[in-house]
Amino acid sequence: MSDLPPPTVSPHHNGGTPRRHRFWAVLAVAALSAAALILALDRLSPGPADNSATVAVSLPPEGGSNGATASPPSVAPAGSDAETPAAGSGNSSSTQTAMLPPRPETKTKTSSGQSPAWRRFATTAPVDIRDKPRVAIVIDDLGLDRPRTERVIALAPAVTLSFLAYSGDLPRLTAAARHAGHEMIVHVPMEPVNTKIDMGPNGLSTNQPKEEVLRRLNWDLGRFDGYVGINNHMGSRFTGDAQAMGWVMDELKARGLMFLDSRTIAGSIGAKAAAAEGVPFAERDVFLDDEQTATAVDQQLREVEAIAKKKGTVIAIGHPHDVTIAALTRWIASLPQKGIVLVPLTEVVKARLGLS
Repeated sequence: MSDLPPPTVSPHHNGGTPRRHRFWAVLAVAALSAAALILALDRLSPGPADNSATVAVSLPPEGGSNGATASPPSVAPAGSDAETPAAGSGNSSSTQTAMLPPRPETKTKTSSGQSPAWRRFATTAPVDIRDKPRVAIVIDDLGLDRPRTERVIALAPAVTLSFLAYSGDLPRLTAAARHAGHEMIVHVPMEPVNTKIDMGPNGLSTNQPKEEVLRRLNWDLGRFDGYVGINNHMGSRFTGDAQAMGWVMDELKARGLMFLDSRTIAGSIGAKAAAAEGVPFAERDVFLDDEQTATAVDQQLREVEAIAKKKGTVIAIGHPHDVTIAALTRWIASLPQKGIVLVPLTEVVKARLGLS
């Protein structure tokens, strides 16, 4: 215990200083409360509007896995839509001009910052295509005849491949197509005018309610991945129905996909429905192999060349027939000397819609 006298206590420490400390403490608490209120109000205030579309996640197919193998039903032979083509299918007078969709769909990014699927999975043209006639060749009905499908995959990478949704072995075949550099679309079965023709499983029909159309479409779109859009298999009745096509276009828009109208009937409203929903689209100009002879296919390829030189772009659809594969092999090799460029489908879509 210290024996020093107790220190003298200053009157400032005895009473004045505690009151001053309480004053500054109250002031500090008030300042912190105000700052917290301002921060909370800032977080609650809405940010700038974002009108860009978001690509929806693809739904898995109902009742099966993404790569499930479907047993092909007894349907029309592969390599033909088994319908009467639109009038003048091999004639330049039947060429349809794509209409520009609403401006919001010209954006190259979604609100998540990701490009829409039709751009994300697109392949690029192999050469400089400026000021050159451009040809897109689409081979559809792929997958049912596996040996011929593999021969089509061996064609030039710029050929676009359309795989029939209910084909088997799609994971392997589409992986091979992707590895070879091909752009791909899904060949979706749709109702034909001739009801005696079986469009195949999970086809879209005008007598189905919206929920069933979308269930089947989701199954079709869940069969493989890495594609840029769809085109119709058959569909002469379905593609003429405004309401049903509107349901399809809503789903394609949500997924960021494009639509190629095969035009199996002259009265198709596919292009009109796509434009109304802001879905990128194009229409087929020429069928290559309605008549499966070398002479006929060669004549159709000459028609393709004429349209390309006259209008700048052309889309032709063919099928995995021996005569078509052989004709295309010869014809593609001759294109550099003709000043014509073979391009993926999306290159023509962009050109017709005025997109870069």
